[in-house]
Amino acid sequence: TEPFLGVRPSREVLYEVIASPAGNYFGTPEPVDIWLSTTWARTHAGGTGFAKCGGNYAASLLPQLEGEAQGCKQVIFTDRNREDAVEELGGMNVFFVTRDGKLVTPELTGTILPGITRDSVIHLAQDHGIEVEERTVTLGEWREGVASGQIAEIFACGTAAVIAPMGRLLSERGEIPAPAQTNGEITTWLRDQLVGIQHGTVEDPYLIQI
Repeated sequence: TEPFLGVRPSREVLYEVIASPAGNYFGTPEPVDIWLSTTWARTHAGGTGFAKCGGNYAASLLPQLEGEAQGCKQVIFTDRNREDAVEELGGMNVFFVTRDGKLVTPELTGTILPGITRDSVIHLAQDHGIEVEERTVTLGEWREGVASGQIAEIFACGTAAVIAPMGRLLSERGEIPAPAQTNGEITTWLRDQLVGIQHGTVEDPYLIQI
């Protein structure tokens, strides 16, 4: 807000917060197909991928349009410098549910947003006795896991989407089919718990009395 035009860090800024109600991001709890961007990157090492800033969303919009042209609701990115390690969607984190009921999500590397919904899912799962692994997940593991049944459910999570089951992964390289349980038991339970806490219909075990 200072009377200056040039390239340097701002010395005077106006910080504003806009609060607005929001509905279901996808408009349905049904599984959504995802487009794999093989050309574009959401962010890069040393960038702002760890921060919830507008630029990270802007970088996802062009590949998002590519995905929509293929009938997909969202786009997902990988780190091709780490054997196609899965990172996150344009505005959501991703979780895989294994056949034995374990949650697996990509570890935070500085290029993945440590989202509050991601953190909430991890806490809810662990407090319910569900094991959670934060580690590298590659496209190869995704493909083989769905084929073998080792990956039983996949869902994305974020502020607006809350928890959205994922279906097929489409790309120029081909397709990875949807997992066997697209709206599986763990995905559904986590969504019901999280939405219930948000709406006040489920007791909030994390409520701090002031």
